[in-house]
Amino acid sequence: MRHLFRVVACGSLSAMLASSALAGGVTIVTHGFNADMTWVNAMADAIARRAGGGAAPGVSVTRVNLVVTQGPSSLIVTLVPIAVAPEATFTTGEFVVGLDWTAIDSFQRGQPVPPDVGEDSTPTQTVAQAVFAYLQTWSYGGRSVLAQPFHVIGHSRGGALVASLARTMGESGVWVDQLTTLDPVPVSLFGDAAARVVSTVVFADNIWQNVALPSGSSLAGAFNQQMGNLGSGNHSLIHTWYYGTIDPLATGDGECTSCINPAWYTTDVDTKPRAQSGFWYSRLAGLAGGGDRTGTQARAGLLNTLGGTAVVGTNGRLSITTAQPAWPNVFQVQTDKRTLAFGESNATDFFYQSTGAGVQVSVYADDDRNPATGGTLLGTASFGAAAGPTFASVPWTVTPAARAQPYNIYVAITGAGGRTRFDFDPVGVTVTRPPCPADFNADGFVDDADFVLFAAAYNLLDCADPAMAVGCPTDLNRDTLVDDADFVIFAAAYEALVCP
Repeated sequence: MRHLFRVVACGSLSAMLASSALAGGVTIVTHGFNADMTWVNAMADAIARRAGGGAAPGVSVTRVNLVVTQGPSSLIVTLVPIAVAPEATFTTGEFVVGLDWTAIDSFQRGQPVPPDVGEDSTPTQTVAQAVFAYLQTWSYGGRSVLAQPFHVIGHSRGGALVASLARTMGESGVWVDQLTTLDPVPVSLFGDAAARVVSTVVFADNIWQNVALPSGSSLAGAFNQQMGNLGSGNHSLIHTWYYGTIDPLATGDGECTSCINPAWYTTDVDTKPRAQSGFWYSRLAGLAGGGDRTGTQARAGLLNTLGGTAVVGTNGRLSITTAQPAWPNVFQVQTDKRTLAFGESNATDFFYQSTGAGVQVSVYADDDRNPATGGTLLGTASFGAAAGPTFASVPWTVTPAARAQPYNIYVAITGAGGRTRFDFDPVGVTVTRPPCPADFNADGFVDDADFVLFAAAYNLLDCADPAMAVGCPTDLNRDTLVDDADFVIFAAAYEALVCP
């Protein structure tokens, strides 16, 4: 059995993406046994539209495929562009990937079945290792794509593949935000490892059926949704059902035009409407729209150290060992105050994990959801090693400028070897102007005490001066300078004396 693999980057894509921005998140979708890419491409496109607010793939979300083939002595992984978002409009920072291993997903096509098929076929865990090897070489904006939150989705044998991919990533310390298995069916004849949810998965959901062959199974440590009879081709209709939760208005999934039955969702075991099932639990859908993973049933798929009931060990998830040095991880980012006045204190809470070494954590306010575009540093702190998810908080030492548009808040965690991962708060934060911005000491009056503070800042001029007060509150027109324009504003408030 061949276990070697190599990676190949498409030359034209390398040129296009040389200056591309760093991803805010990565979603991978893949197929199962003896399949084609029809429904996979359709689902990946639907996810890209969902991530891009309805825009076509390539407008603000990048769509690519990873193609795995068998070379003379190793597996080859090639990145193929589908629709690459221009850097200037890449505001979502999202990548959606169709994983195409159709060339090796069954017996060698066009050839007789060999008697030693168990040795000559490619196990799903070997494909997963090849994909992870490629992910380790894939970078944007000077950073590894592994810095981003991952959602991996697989149907049938592909369910076993993405489960193995999550395990392979976890063994290097890269936690997976979500593992979604759609009627997972590992094939023992091909040497596939059993589909297991590992300890380094934040949330796992498994949609399965055993009405017709091939049939999937329940997975320990996942939010299991057992479907009844969806119709002819019950096994394949599991991914059709899931497509209908990505696009709640869709009637087809790319393989047909009228195969999604609205009645499926009225009896959904999650007892929620179609728009709040399946994909609703993803980072791109429910978490951004106010949903969560802590409902009575969904908690079964959330790790217990993060507020769920999924345990590691006996009758639960598979515990795996992480090699050192490992990637650090950050999860479940949430900022304390969703609206605050300029200059008001705040803090961002999160869980972090880092085996073997301490970490540096920084919190940023950003105009979009793409960490590569930068942002305003709000605060930073150091934390010790933590074997499992551990609660922490970083207070803000800077308040971004007041404005009507909310800021996106994200956390960057950096560990051993400079490895950095990111995660966003799914809800934005709005900064408002205080009712009396020239009242620098907040005593209700604009008087001589405030003038002393203003004069000192006026002498410094530039808000970037290290001696300037944090947040530069004396820059009343927010142009990064404390100058005559600000003095005019201050003088008017000083004349009025009492704050309105």
